[in-house]
Formats: sequence, structure tokens, C-alpha cells
Amino acid sequence: MTDSISLSAVIDPVISRVPTAALRDALRDAFAQERSAVSKIEEFFGMFAAAPWSAELLYTFAASWKATHLKMLAIYGLSCRLQRAAEDAAELDRADLYLAAARNAATSHEDLGLDYDGHTHAELYEDFAQALTGGDLWQLPQYRLPEAQRFSQWVYRNMVVEAIPDGLLTNMFSEIYNHGEYSLALAATGTYFRHHGRLATPQYRRAIAYVAAHVEDEVEAAHFLVVLEALDRYLTASKTHLDLQRASLVFRTYLRNLAPVMRKLTDMMRMELAGGVAEPLPAGAG
Repeated sequence: MTDSISLSAVIDPVISRVPTAALRDALRDAFAQERSAVSKIEEFFGMFAAAPWSAELLYTFAASWKATHLKMLAIYGLSCRLQRAAEDAAELDRADLYLAAARNAATSHEDLGLDYDGHTHAELYEDFAQALTGGDLWQLPQYRLPEAQRFSQWVYRNMVVEAIPDGLLTNMFSEIYNHGEYSLALAATGTYFRHHGRLATPQYRRAIAYVAAHVEDEVEAAHFLVVLEALDRYLTASKTHLDLQRASLVFRTYLRNLAPVMRKLTDMMRMELAGGVAEPLPAGAG
């Protein structure tokens, strides 16, 4: 087992940087009200390093976790929608809408490898998954949990089809959630590789680079604040105010839709431990 880290402990300092008190409260309330979902997520990462899992479980984790991340197409789609809105807007509102599109798009700069010699986060994820599973069979669709696929489709639809505020709120919440989740994942996957991966130091660094890249320099926290600016620009241009009920629904639905993925993976780990497929680490390991 890895030392327990709570999502709230990681996320709360970033929420404190939100200038609007009502939005700060809505974000904190979402994590508090969906405590059951949050507990399932924390439980998975707290248990992940406990034993060397079967290939089937590792394939399923690698395929399903990827489906809950790497939303570059959705971000691009939302930015295109904002650009379209700018083209159709009155002249005084165009600048804010174009800036909203640009700030939203900025959340993909690292994902696309703009400052890293073109090495994308998709490539880094493949390095991570290959080190974890020993190959590329994890990419077969059969290993993607239906719950993960449904979550991915919900995120994409919110950002590309539903009302633009829903898209911006979804992207914003995903960034602050990811800031917390990747922090949990770095501890869990780092311990797993050290105990079960048998990797030399250069291989270990390459294996963990995908997760570490999201934690170091608070990349996801910075992205969260960037989307917050995009939302503010959009609200100014559209002459509307933040709908806190809508925001709360998006935030809480995000957690409720994601929790079943982590619960299913945790159930798989429990079954392997109970069936003797995986041997747990000695007490205090990790």
C-alpha cells in the first residue's frame, strides 16, 4: 500500500486561488457532496501498488485510464466553437471570444509537445503503458471498460455538442481534478514500478514521465486557471453570469461518471488478491 493522499488536500490550495468566492464554494462542495465517488478514486490509487497484477488487469487499467484522459480533440472542438462564436459576434465582443478560444486551447500546449521537441503526451502515455504491461496489447478495444468509454463520450459531448458554458466548465473541472488525481497516481505508479517493474533508472524515468509531467510545475493547476480565464472572457462577451447550479451539476456529474471506472478496477484487484492471483506486498512496503 502507498501512503494515503486525499484529493482534497492536493486540490484545495488551487481552489483557494479562484477569485470568486461562489465558484470556490461550488468546487469544494462538489468534492464534499460526492465523497462516495472521491473515496472510490482514492481507494484505487491507494491499493494499486499493493501487488503485481495480472496482465489482464494491467491491460484493462492502461486502456481504461487513457480513456478518462487525453481529451485533446474535445479541447480543440471547444476552441473551434468559441472561434465560430467570435466570427458571428458583434465587433465589441469578438476580442473576448477569440481570447476565450485561445486560452482554452492553451491547455493542450504540453499535450501536443509544443515545447518538448514534438513529444506528445499520447507518446508518453504509450511509454507508461508499455512499461506497465510489457507490450501494446492494452490498446485492444476489448480492454477498455464500458464505464470508461461512457465517461469519455460524456466529456466529448459536453465540450463539443452541449452549451459552451458546459464545455468550459467541464474542461476547467477536469484540469483541477487531474491535478489531484495525477498526484495520487504519481505516488501509486512510482511505487508499483519500483517494487514490481524491475526497471533500470533510465527506464523508470521514461515509464513515469507521463504522470510526472502532469504533476511537476503544477501543469494541471495552471491549466485550470487558464480555463477559468477563458470562462470569464466568454461570460463577458455573452453578457451572462456564471450559473452556479449548472456549474455544480457539471462538477458533480464528472465525479459520479468517473467513479464507476475506478470502482471496477478496484474490484478486479480485490478479486485477484482473494483468489491468490496476486501476492500483496509485506506490511509497510511502499
